[in-house]
Amino acid sequence: MIFVDASAWIAIIDETERQHHTARAVYIDALLNAVPIVTSQFILAETYTHLRYFVGHRQAVDFHRRVIKAQEKKLLRLLWADQIIFDAAWEIFEKFADQKFSFVDCTSFALMRAHQIKTAFAFDADFRVMGFEVKP
Repeated sequence: MIFVDASAWIAIIDETERQHHTARAVYIDALLNAVPIVTSQFILAETYTHLRYFVGHRQAVDFHRRVIKAQEKKLLRLLWADQIIFDAAWEIFEKFADQKFSFVDCTSFALMRAHQIKTAFAFDADFRVMGFEVKP
């Protein structure tokens, strides 16, 4: 199972991103090898917002439509942060004052721990700092 971060979604969608080709290759490899792909509502919100502001409204809407289709085809599972996850994320946020984790990062860490997900698909070091395997 692999947790997809906003940095990976953005690189997959935005052809101008430096890691675009790498991101697409990792994503296609996961699909071809039937690796369960998961993300969260917070990650999607972050991705939609980035796409809207830096790529375009149409691309954000198109991405959402792809997310819905992927969920319908059981290619993507969406994890929701409830109060327990929110509280666990806040604990991480408070504890790691020496790191520049966003609160969304902390919700991702809490969700990954709760669902025993060991691997993140991301282009930042934050997941590695928290002890997760990171692709690519």
